[in-house]
Amino acid sequence: MNLQKRAEALFAGTKCDKSVLCQALDDDKPLISINPDAVFSSASVIKASILLTLLEQSRLGALSLEQTVNVEHITGDSIVFDSGPRKAGLRELAVWMTILSDNTSTNALIDILGFDTVNAYMRDIGLKHTVLRRKMLDFAARRAGADNLTNAVDMFMLFKYLFGGDKAGHSEAIAILRRQRSKKGLTRYIWEDAVIAHKTGGLDYLSHDAGVFSFGDKHVFAGVFLWNTERIEGDPRLIGSAGRLVFDYFRKGSYD
Repeated sequence: MNLQKRAEALFAGTKCDKSVLCQALDDDKPLISINPDAVFSSASVIKASILLTLLEQSRLGALSLEQTVNVEHITGDSIVFDSGPRKAGLRELAVWMTILSDNTSTNALIDILGFDTVNAYMRDIGLKHTVLRRKMLDFAARRAGADNLTNAVDMFMLFKYLFGGDKAGHSEAIAILRRQRSKKGLTRYIWEDAVIAHKTGGLDYLSHDAGVFSFGDKHVFAGVFLWNTERIEGDPRLIGSAGRLVFDYFRKGSYD
């Protein structure tokens, strides 16, 4: 049974909306493709886009990652800023935004970059459906229709661009994404050492995880996006099962 059929069997019993894509970065054809063109609420996977934009602005000299800003607007869920407002460097904010998905850090970076800069850069690198329209935890804006959006194909293109480029900042972005501390998604059931640069996302009845597994010189994108799930926490266990499927396939070379 090939990887597509195994994935179809894995997701067959799920009632939620889903989009799944698995494709080697050096291959033109996906190994798993389930509703890959669907556009959905990005949740925190949009932070990978913000990270790349920040590092590109640094490369262009528009800002310095060493500069510090006053972080004053603290979201209630922040661990990093739970002691209150303080100064922080842009590199520190980028790391916390990515590895802990810290919303205070994210909103501070959005203030610095601006929505237009992030969206323009996403267009520049070929993403058609990824758009930043609101800050993190701005649920009033989301209810009003100003949601952050993406799709599986865009996320594949973003990571392919990241791994295929040699611009300053790409290696730093990969290194930060590989420090991801959330183990609830793609790596949930992988007990072995796995090299993966990825970003998770979650909202009520939604869970996402997308990134690149590296097996030596082989880099493989895996993205699982679930929304309108039965449980309020989404379905990270299903994402974990998909991650295990992909990991085993490339570790062994193929399925019998």
